[in-house]
Amino acid sequence: MVHVVKGTVAAQRKHSSDIEQCLDSCKEKFNQILSGVLNEGNQDAHKMEASIYKQLMKLGFILMQLFFSIHNKGNYGKRIETAQGIAKRGRTSVKSYFSIFGKMKVTRYIYHIGDVSFAPLDIVLNLPVRCYSYFLSEFANLLNINGAYENASGLLKKFFGIKLSISASETISSESSDSYEDYYDLKNRLPKLESEEDYTVVSFDGKGVPMIKAEAAKIVARQGKGEKKQKKKEALVGVKYDVNANVRTAEEVADNLVYPDKKEDKNETGKPAKAQNIRYIASVEKTKKKVMEEIHEEVKDENFNNKPLVCVMDGALHLWALFKAVFKDIENKVLILDIIHVLEYIWIIAHIKHKEGSAEGKKYVHKKLLLILQGKVASYIMELQREMLSKEWKKTQSDKFLKVITYLKNHKEYMKYDQYLSEGYPIGSGVVESACSHVVKDRMEISGARWGINGSDSILKLRSVAKSKNWDEYWEFFTTQAKNNTFFPDEYNLMNVQEKMAA
Repeated sequence: MVHVVKGTVAAQRKHSSDIEQCLDSCKEKFNQILSGVLNEGNQDAHKMEASIYKQLMKLGFILMQLFFSIHNKGNYGKRIETAQGIAKRGRTSVKSYFSIFGKMKVTRYIYHIGDVSFAPLDIVLNLPVRCYSYFLSEFANLLNINGAYENASGLLKKFFGIKLSISASETISSESSDSYEDYYDLKNRLPKLESEEDYTVVSFDGKGVPMIKAEAAKIVARQGKGEKKQKKKEALVGVKYDVNANVRTAEEVADNLVYPDKKEDKNETGKPAKAQNIRYIASVEKTKKKVMEEIHEEVKDENFNNKPLVCVMDGALHLWALFKAVFKDIENKVLILDIIHVLEYIWIIAHIKHKEGSAEGKKYVHKKLLLILQGKVASYIMELQREMLSKEWKKTQSDKFLKVITYLKNHKEYMKYDQYLSEGYPIGSGVVESACSHVVKDRMEISGARWGINGSDSILKLRSVAKSKNWDEYWEFFTTQAKNNTFFPDEYNLMNVQEKMAA
């Protein structure tokens, strides 16, 4: 951290006409606000509130000018000692500072070491490389990740009088995501508190992101007859979370899924089974392997000797193969097929055998789901095979039988639900399914949205940070990392510099 000698600042404040002028302006503006409150009579309260707010914004602008004035343009003498040698003071240079109160100019002295130039004041005050203040940038980012850029610009203009263009908003979010990798690299290297929950769970799923024409044209996909050209690129969403064991019976789960009106969520351990400590990841730009590797970094140092790593996913076999490759170093792991996807396949058969919406169809689904939850997947596969061969079905019906049979055969090794339930493992991928919506869909698929690769990934990174409840920590890391302090490391703080100044 760079420090300023208080005595020097006090002396600057005493003799600076700029400071006196700012102080007078502050007093004048405050008196105007006070007079307005005292003399407005019976004005509507909300109108008075708005008037005070607007005037306070103007006062804030003057106070920021005062703040910059007390630093005397970063004039630390003709020569200062730095970690890279003696720096000589040169001319002043003006930098734009776009604050939440509006745009202003900051005049600072430039110092030179050979051909290298820098402004010590930029380091002392951690001024951004671009004009946008970190406070304004954070405010804009939190608007950008939750709504359209246009809406963010509109809100800033209405409530702060700030004209921030859509392109400026995009630039702010793009550059604000630059520290994402470094932040999580550091976070994963730091000691972690041991989880109080019983199991660590990971899950992955894909979600399409609508792309701009130029990007959509790059998407290679096989197109069958009548298929529309793809306009989306898949973002892989990954989650890691902790959860307590939730021991259930097959009957309880079947009843809850088929007859939700009778749902009872029991947890025999007495501990909450809700997901805790969730880390979200979503990316269009990164390969699926890279996304999985990020989650792997989150869990690789955990102790899985006495408890397994649990992975719950849907039926995408390529994701299962990739998961096994990326997480091969963790031997004690359990792979579970999401039960909701299994339920959907049972419904396919129910709709062949029974009228859609009928009580008989629902009874069939409940009975077969119960069979699967009891660990009797092979029995159901054999039953379906016999049924398919027992009579003449329409081709479309036979194809559906074959589809369900193939699905169950391909995923049988991940369907040991009797064991999963007795151990209290989660058997649904609801956390990652939810993430596909609230991390990706809710922002990326708003009306009219079309994305480029870089723009979409910037927003997905920032949304992932926010949804993982890491925002405040990330933003502190980002603003600290942005500080270009190669001239004054810890042993060369400004107290030392000022003490060593040459006359």
